[in-house]
Amino acid sequence: MGITLTSYAHERNREHEKQKKTGGPAVTISREFGCPAKPITKELIAIINKTHQNKWKWVSKEIMHESAKELGTPPSELKYFFKYHEQGMLDGILNTQSRFYISDRKVYKTIRKVIKTIGLSGNTIIVGRGGAAICHEIENSLHIRLIAPLEWRTKMVMEFYHLDRMKAIEFIKDYDQKRKRFMEHYIKTDNKQAIFDVIYNCSSISKQEIVKSVYSIIKDKGMLSN
Repeated sequence: MGITLTSYAHERNREHEKQKKTGGPAVTISREFGCPAKPITKELIAIINKTHQNKWKWVSKEIMHESAKELGTPPSELKYFFKYHEQGMLDGILNTQSRFYISDRKVYKTIRKVIKTIGLSGNTIIVGRGGAAICHEIENSLHIRLIAPLEWRTKMVMEFYHLDRMKAIEFIKDYDQKRKRFMEHYIKTDNKQAIFDVIYNCSSISKQEIVKSVYSIIKDKGMLSN
């Protein structure tokens, strides 16, 4: 007897639920531009790997290389996308003549697949790239958001990129808007903040305090095995 559509759908749903429970542990860190996601991630990884045998890793740019591999294209062909640029009409017309042409839709789909696979593999911190929206369904996961007032972020960006105040503000607003559009391709809920478990204000909580807090949470949640 052939499998019925009802039983097939039921089996797929069971596998999906099983995958949600068995995947991870994974942590995602999202941030407003100018917040120190990478320094916090590096310190958190160092503490975890110093105190636990099962070593953790963190990924960000690696997602571009894995996505390129999945798509069978050089990473250089996806650089525009990982700077949060979609193809304009002229770019799209020109790129259709390239042997590496890939539609934005296919790139988004591939990024989702790569990030979800990384999250399910476990012992990983995913920085940016819509990780929270993509991995939110993984039961053994934690999703962090870093924010700060515009004035505080402006000061950080001015110092780091050696920009004047107006250029720094323009840079921040541009990147925040691009990241927002990127995330919207993956967020399934109208309440976008609801995908985050914890939100930290970097202007009032130090990097060290955030690291200690996140470490305590993932430890208390049983996400760290000896």
